[in-house]
Amino acid sequence: VDVCDGCTISMELIYDSEAWVGIAFSTDGQMVGSEAVIGIPGEGNVPLKYNLNSKSNAGVQPMPESQQTLSDTSIEVKDGQTIMKFTKMMNETGEIEITTGDNSFLWAYGSTDDLRYHNSRASFELNLSSGTSEELSVPNKAAWLAHG
Repeated sequence: VDVCDGCTISMELIYDSEAWVGIAFSTDGQMVGSEAVIGIPGEGNVPLKYNLNSKSNAGVQPMPESQQTLSDTSIEVKDGQTIMKFTKMMNETGEIEITTGDNSFLWAYGSTDDLRYHNSRASFELNLSSGTSEELSVPNKAAWLAHG
C-alpha cells in the first residue's frame, strides 16, 4: 500500500454551469459508504466533507465539525462555471484513505444550488503516482441510473 503520512491532495472541480458539485472517495466505486467533498454555491459557503450513507437526501450528511479539516477551500461561480477548490489530508483517522497508488473516486453535480439528486455522476479509478485513470464499469447500470 502506498501510504503517505502527512501528505495532502489539492483538487479543483470545474462544472460548466451553476450547481452543486462533489467528488467522493470510495473503497468500491459505489456511492453508499463513500465520503465526499461537496460544494454548494452561495454567499459564505465553503466546501464540506460529507458521509454518503444512502442514496436518499437524508443519507447525505455533513461530517461532524471535528472532521471538517479541509483547507484552502472555495466554491464560486465565475463566467458561468462552478469552481470548487480544496486541500485535503490523504490519511485521516476513521476516513477512507487516499493513497499515492490506485484510488476509487466518484464525481457528481446537480442541476441547482440545492443539494439534491445528481444530474450526472460517474466513478473512476485514478493512480496518483502514474496519473493513469479509467472509468469503472457498473453492474446492472440501467437500474443504477434509475435510482433516486
